[in-house]
Amino acid sequence: MSKKKQSSNQKQAKKTSILDAAARVFAQYGFKRTTMSDIADAGGVSRPALYLMFDNKEHLFRELAGYRVELALHNAKAELVTNRVVTTRFINAIKTFEKTYTEPVANSPHGDELIDVNRNLAADIMTKGRADLILALVKLLKNADKSDEVSFQNISLTHKGFVELLLSSIDGIKKNSTSKAEYRKRTQQLMQIFLNAIQR
Repeated sequence: MSKKKQSSNQKQAKKTSILDAAARVFAQYGFKRTTMSDIADAGGVSRPALYLMFDNKEHLFRELAGYRVELALHNAKAELVTNRVVTTRFINAIKTFEKTYTEPVANSPHGDELIDVNRNLAADIMTKGRADLILALVKLLKNADKSDEVSFQNISLTHKGFVELLLSSIDGIKKNSTSKAEYRKRTQQLMQIFLNAIQR
């Protein structure tokens, strides 16, 4: 490995470490109360060094959102290529995406504030991440349909329409659930109902 490549990898690793630290600080204090100094301390860097990587707190938050979405997509796609049956892969991919991206925020006492900030500062990032997740899930279902693992003959939805309707329904559950346990239980039930409609 060249020195330039090694240096680039080290910088990326440090940035990732700081973003992970920032996620913990935001979860503990919320967005408004968190300062760049708090994040620098948690990340083990000086405040000037932090500003060399991020222009301000808003820029850092957007970078964090992008990092978490990419991680969620990576983890979800890993579930899609396991040797399990297609319905299990489908369910696990959605669960993994939610667990990686949504739950750390939802579990915070400042969850509502952080969700609002995410909508204001990083809506485009989340929209793209969701679109990429939909594409991956649709590809799985199309391939499964071709190999007769599932069938869309008896429902009036395209593969994409099926995924979009399911994810929109999960969003509704998310808004109305009073606990993580309730959200997980109702989401599992919903996904099973959807998948029962296409199982052979």
